[in-house]
Amino acid sequence: MLRSLDCCNKSILFSDSSPKMIYPNPRHLRAFVALADTGSFGGAAQAIHIGQPALSQAIAKLEGQVGVKLIERTTRSVRLTAAGKEFLVDARRVLEANERMMQRGAEWADVTRGRIELLSIPSMAYRLLPALVREFNHQHANVKVDVYDHADPVLRLRLERGEGDLAIITQTEDAGSRGALPFLKDGFRVVVAADHPFARQDTVEAAQLAGERLILLRRGALFRSFMDAAIGSLSLRQAPIEVDQPGTLIGMVEAGLGVSLLPAMSCPTPALRSVATRRLVRPEIFRLIAFARPAEREPMPVVEAFVQAALAFLAENKAALPEGCELLPVSAQKARSFVS
Repeated sequence: MLRSLDCCNKSILFSDSSPKMIYPNPRHLRAFVALADTGSFGGAAQAIHIGQPALSQAIAKLEGQVGVKLIERTTRSVRLTAAGKEFLVDARRVLEANERMMQRGAEWADVTRGRIELLSIPSMAYRLLPALVREFNHQHANVKVDVYDHADPVLRLRLERGEGDLAIITQTEDAGSRGALPFLKDGFRVVVAADHPFARQDTVEAAQLAGERLILLRRGALFRSFMDAAIGSLSLRQAPIEVDQPGTLIGMVEAGLGVSLLPAMSCPTPALRSVATRRLVRPEIFRLIAFARPAEREPMPVVEAFVQAALAFLAENKAALPEGCELLPVSAQKARSFVS
């Protein structure tokens, strides 16, 4: 093809010699390989379940595309030309690669192969996610699971960027607009040292906290908004101690410096005997934990498989939930709608 270029008012002609890429039809390649294997048009047509006229047409189109004869016909047999013998090696390789590609795609569809990138709030990543991933891996051994635990604000930022396949977040109004699927109710509890008088009670009313030194997460933290909902109307007798991390908060409670509030999922496990937790009442405060996914990202079948496996496992193991957590009913229709 000749193209022109104006340069200094002079027209220069030059040749565009770059070859066009021509990709052969896999059906034509399959016909050619069958013909090479059987040595006859009748045998090849029978092997790939087409008529002889269609086979002849496929070979003719392939030779026309390649630009050279690939087979020689005699009255008794069919044999490959020198070019055909060399072409056969690559044709087999292309068909094998195509079959492997389609097989891998089918494995992704059947969730027998794949990868899922899970984003999670730290409390879920520590308390429940290991069991969920273990159960999922038991069902889908060849699916790679990558877990990234971040604070809620970081998770939301990553979701907005379209990152991750599935996230476990604290549901808020903006999360709801993104199409979250709440599945766990996480009640707030009062966290005290094991020898504190509150540890001898079954529940603790918010009004009882007015006389205590409170240890709270600093303003701006998501948990702080829940804490303020419980104590906002109280006339505190002592200024709270503010910290940045739940781990620091628990350490100060353990040392007897005060009492605190945390959602059940973030409370210490019963293995830490130096600390006790009791249900907060009047008012009861809770957060909703939900699945979420990037709005603009097409979900792979592995996402639905993980959600279904997680919900089924939690329903069968309600007793293993931290005290104060309650599994929410999620219908199959809601789960399907979430991932569709």
